[in-house]
Amino acid sequence: MGSGKHLFIDLALIEKAENVRLVVNKPFKTGERCISAEYPWEGHRIGAYNTVMEDEGVYKMWYDAIDNRGNRWLCYATSEDGVLWEKPMMSLVPYGEFKETNIVFPPRPVPFEPGCVFRDENPDCARDERYKMVCSYAPEKGKRGVYVFASPDGLNWKTLSEEPAFRPSDTGNICFWDRRIGRYVSYVRVWAPMRKVGRCEFTDITDWGREETVFSYDELDPPDMDFYTSAAIKYPYAEDVYLMFPSAYYHYPDPPVGKYRNDGPLDVRFAVSRDGRVWSRIDRTPFIPLGVEGDFDDSAIYMVTGLIKRGDEIFMYYVGYDFTHGAYNVETDRFKGVISRVVLRVDGFVSLDSGYTPGRVVTVPITFTGDRLELNVSTGVAGEVRVELLDLEGRPIPGYSLKDSDEIKGNYISKTVTWGGNPDVGGLEGTPVRLHIHLRDAKLYALQFSDEHMDKSQ
Repeated sequence: MGSGKHLFIDLALIEKAENVRLVVNKPFKTGERCISAEYPWEGHRIGAYNTVMEDEGVYKMWYDAIDNRGNRWLCYATSEDGVLWEKPMMSLVPYGEFKETNIVFPPRPVPFEPGCVFRDENPDCARDERYKMVCSYAPEKGKRGVYVFASPDGLNWKTLSEEPAFRPSDTGNICFWDRRIGRYVSYVRVWAPMRKVGRCEFTDITDWGREETVFSYDELDPPDMDFYTSAAIKYPYAEDVYLMFPSAYYHYPDPPVGKYRNDGPLDVRFAVSRDGRVWSRIDRTPFIPLGVEGDFDDSAIYMVTGLIKRGDEIFMYYVGYDFTHGAYNVETDRFKGVISRVVLRVDGFVSLDSGYTPGRVVTVPITFTGDRLELNVSTGVAGEVRVELLDLEGRPIPGYSLKDSDEIKGNYISKTVTWGGNPDVGGLEGTPVRLHIHLRDAKLYALQFSDEHMDKSQ
């Protein structure tokens, strides 16, 4: 393990388990209207393909806007707290009589759908190309596909290739540099026969190669449901955690004649992976459910790609609609779509839970770096967590037995485990051990070995 953080998104670390289960923890919907359509270039709606990130102390969002002619624009917003967002007016892309807008791309109306914006962490990335943007684009007839653009500031964009990096893929395409494998990764749309999620892996960002299907509907899903977007990310605060927030699209039957074809509701689901290739759905119920009838998000929801860590919380965003996928008119519907915020505890996507009946787990043998063991954990008032360290034969290590372990009771993002008041495990650094964890009425989200003065903000 070294000093890396382990999130309990699966049982990969567990060799034995009794009376525990994995639970997906759903975020709190704030109901806030963080970004709403208000300007003519947003005249029809805020679109489905949006990105959020923290960058140099500023929260930034690149969002999809559609006007009443059907033109799409990549717009820019900023925030100091992740709640109140501003749309800075700039002279990059004018719109009609508006000389200043918050549009950053494209410079003129062309066939265009945003994908995502990401900060390129490739160590060989040029400084003036540290922001990348992927999009569905057709600069001229016959050249439709997924293109990659670069920028020094996320505002001024240049194309990296005259040819598309990937075939046409009509979704919110995702791309990022995966430092775990030292390659770029993208998530794209596959039709086989309905919508699935494909993955590409490559070193040349202007040539994505061929995709493999990595996420799909299966026999447990309704036959009329597929997955529209992926919003897949690598979790920034653990080396081997990948998260996906696909929008599940339930298709209404197409009427023989009618205006609402290719129609139906969407909500956001949740999947996890250790490598970005093999994905599992621990809980198939909505991660972000539709709002109550009459709410701005009562008919369709798409996740905004990315997240923000603020204190002990994770902020994520989604765009919600009060109309289903096909039930709209670009020319007559005005100012639709709202980007709203949801909140979850840091590392809190999945937890290893026990009820009133005490549970326990024993890990596989691990070695670690550091002198402290810290848990992200919460218990009820009747609950507790205790940790025992075992040798490879399963014997308690003197001084670190269950009877020596101090009870953990309460709610902690980072709680140091102690034995008789002693937190120091540095003498066991590099020695294979097993963790024997007892839980009652508790949720264990993550664990990490660290040094006393280690910076755990990353």
